[in-house]
Order: sequence, then C-alpha cells, then structure tokens
Amino acid sequence: MLRVFFILLFSFVVACSPDAERNAPEPALGDKVDVVTGLMAAFNDHDADKMREYWHSDVTWIELSGEQSSVVTSSASQLYGELVTYFEAYPSVEATLENISVNGNFVTATERPVWEEGGERQSQASIVVYEIIDGKVKRFWYFPPQ
Repeated sequence: MLRVFFILLFSFVVACSPDAERNAPEPALGDKVDVVTGLMAAFNDHDADKMREYWHSDVTWIELSGEQSSVVTSSASQLYGELVTYFEAYPSVEATLENISVNGNFVTATERPVWEEGGERQSQASIVVYEIIDGKVKRFWYFPPQ
C-alpha cells in the first residue's frame, strides 16, 4: 500500500514539475484554430449569422497588395452585409483552410475557395492572417490571390 502511495506521489510531482509544464501543449492554440475553423464551417454553410458569432463587433478586414493595404470592412455589421451579398453572387462557393499555423494571437492559413461561374469550376488561394482576441476574430488580413 505504501508503495502505491509513493508511485502516485512521484507521478504527481513529475506531472507538476516545470519541465512538464514546458512540454505540455498550449491549450489556447487549439482554441484559436477552433475559432478559425468554426468561422470557415459557417462560411461553407453560407450562414452569415453564425459567422457573426466568431467576430468582434469592430472586426476589421484588410486587403494587402504590394506596398498598399486597404480596409475593406471595419465593423461586424459591414462585414455581415458584404458576406450576404457575396453568398448571393456566389451561391456555390466553399472554402478550405490549408497549412494552418499559430503564432501567439495570430492564426495563418492558405484559404482556397472554390465556386462555379459560367458553368466552370473556379478556384484561387490567398494567404490569410487572423488575429484572435478573447476568442473572436479582431482583424484579418488577406494577401493577393494566386
């Protein structure tokens, strides 16, 4: 019985050691990826109302091109309107996220939308960087599509 106690005590001490904490995965990383993948799932459902749950009220969408950047939207209501219009114009659009990585509050991915236009399948890819603050997208930057 005493042997079992010492084994349990040893396991507890090892689990609580600084090395164990350093080697443990950061729980926030998964949460940040979950925000982005949840947002993408709502996008693929063309559910702009559900997408709103993943944004801050003052979410900002920024497009980058060469040395220029421009703000496309700067509020949840403006982004909502843009997406409703987009889904009406592209009723077949769906997208995937590839090469997802996390660095602090930033989630980076390659976004690849696919849609039908004029009876032909179209596709492009853009690098996107999401800034996640308090479990919601605060800002996101799109690089030029390729």
